[in-house]
Amino acid sequence: MRLDLALLEVFCTVYEEGSFSKAALKLRLSQPTISGHVKNLEEAVGARLLDRLPRNAAPTEAGKILYRRGRSILNEKDAAIKELGKFLNCVEGSLTVCASTMPGEYLLPQLIAGFHVTHPGVSVELQISDSKDVCNKVLAGTAELGFVGARFDTVGLEFRKFASDTLGLIVPNNDEWRRVTAITLDDLAKKPFLSREGGSGTRETFEKAVGRELEGFNIIGRFGSTNAVKEGLKAGLGISVLSLLAVAPELSSGELKVIKIRGFGAITREFFMVLNSNLTTSPIVDAFIDHVPDWPAKLTRTA
Repeated sequence: MRLDLALLEVFCTVYEEGSFSKAALKLRLSQPTISGHVKNLEEAVGARLLDRLPRNAAPTEAGKILYRRGRSILNEKDAAIKELGKFLNCVEGSLTVCASTMPGEYLLPQLIAGFHVTHPGVSVELQISDSKDVCNKVLAGTAELGFVGARFDTVGLEFRKFASDTLGLIVPNNDEWRRVTAITLDDLAKKPFLSREGGSGTRETFEKAVGRELEGFNIIGRFGSTNAVKEGLKAGLGISVLSLLAVAPELSSGELKVIKIRGFGAITREFFMVLNSNLTTSPIVDAFIDHVPDWPAKLTRTA
């Protein structure tokens, strides 16, 4: 049995994307070409690897085995290419960066813009999800570099601080809250609360700071992004804990306001770069990391 690396890469992409069409978009190939490559690989191994469903592609047991080993093979191939690239000092190509909501939506775009000025030959793909998912992607090797708002005790990951942030209890500046300046934690737990999803760095930081899990609060909505929570606050749906950096325009305009939680000081958190300690970083990743150290000073001045 011979495994063609090009066919293996196509199969692993379909597996990860869960769809032939999505894999075609990511690899910039036609869907018939993707289907043909997978079929050729299935013929080579003598087993069906993916079940074609109406809306997605589901791996068979043989497919799960091949993906587990195949992804490791592709990661080793990428590591070899990166080491050669380092030797040749080549900083051109593509870079996949995965980030949680806060750094991904509020910090990385400006950072990437500055990086592009000095490295115009690099195309950066920014994927946004929650902190746990970012760490999983970096650990799996599907993202070369991650940026998160929470640090996890995960073997194989290296965390490097690159910026700081402050969280605040944010409420609508309406008749109910206009004269309120502080609230107890017990009273807060009874108020309609808008929560981020499990795996959010904002949520984890708040829970650790107050010593309670949000599941014990009066949660009336769970949202997958900071912007969604902000819109809920502005609509008067409830209150929430958010980054002061994220709500700076709304605080400045007076649409939203910050109140204190009695008995607790400022809730601060750090943002981290995440790298896979088992993989060799490429010259592109090294160049991007070298661009990051100036960022904490810039964040402090603009926040």
